[in-house]
Amino acid sequence: MKEISLVHIVRQVDVRDLEVLLTVAEECSFRRAGKQLEIGQSAVSRRVQKLENLLGVSLFERQPTGARLTVAGSEFVDCANTIYDNLKAGVTRAQSNAVAGDGELRIGTMFSLSNGSQRALVEAFAKSHPAVTLSFLECERRQMMTMLGHREIDAVIAIGASSCQACDHLVLAHTPVYLAVAGNSPLASVGRLGWADVIDEKFLVSARDSGSELHDYIVRQVTEFGRGVSITRHHICREGIMNLVGLGFGVTLVCDHAVGARYPNVSLAPIGHEKECVPLSLSWRPENDNPALRRFISLARRQARQNCASC
Repeated sequence: MKEISLVHIVRQVDVRDLEVLLTVAEECSFRRAGKQLEIGQSAVSRRVQKLENLLGVSLFERQPTGARLTVAGSEFVDCANTIYDNLKAGVTRAQSNAVAGDGELRIGTMFSLSNGSQRALVEAFAKSHPAVTLSFLECERRQMMTMLGHREIDAVIAIGASSCQACDHLVLAHTPVYLAVAGNSPLASVGRLGWADVIDEKFLVSARDSGSELHDYIVRQVTEFGRGVSITRHHICREGIMNLVGLGFGVTLVCDHAVGARYPNVSLAPIGHEKECVPLSLSWRPENDNPALRRFISLARRQARQNCASC
């Protein structure tokens, strides 16, 4: 009975309801949402009220100064955002497939393309297959692997080896490790750092991107000295972490992908022994028959062999 009720609720929700809801959440105001959508405030209120009646919860706290999401409203808006964005992406892809072209390749990544093997691979593929549309997504590894399984993306480039048993994997390269420090820190003038030099530092990692992998790597290295390690997670992106480093809040680990970017008052110093590297891996689902993906994998294999030969 519960399942039938849930299906009934879902059938009553239309895309316009979600659009109105998301606009009110973004504007924090029914009036401003109506103005943006070019409909009356009363129409906005009816759409939101319809959703609240269907769900049996209040989505907004109505105040004279505007509208604030309730806890239930915040949860629902997060899901609605994903549904609405996926729907728009699906429409775009369906329309693009109706136009003559050479396909699309969707790549999930955990870091920038400013430098390193991943940049070289993407650049080479774009040059050799200019008709293929490349789109990129940055998010946490677990979310990317889920999207990979559901064919929402075609490939994932990430630090470390993937534990996904249903995926095929390729180690593209082994990338050196750097410590990002404030430019006015004594560590910035040391040159190559040893792990013993930084056991008392405050490490910063992102709760997004490759934060969990870097967290585990830091713990493994520092605990060899029989010491605990200070690690603070921040729910900000890579650029935010690097800016905190520049402000003197702590240090963070990066790979060679960060060498091509510049941040205010941030210096990069190699850390560990000269051959200390972490693997950079490419993952994909073997049943994915996207021709663009197959060409990308073929090029990645050639580059991986070249990278291994130069090690």
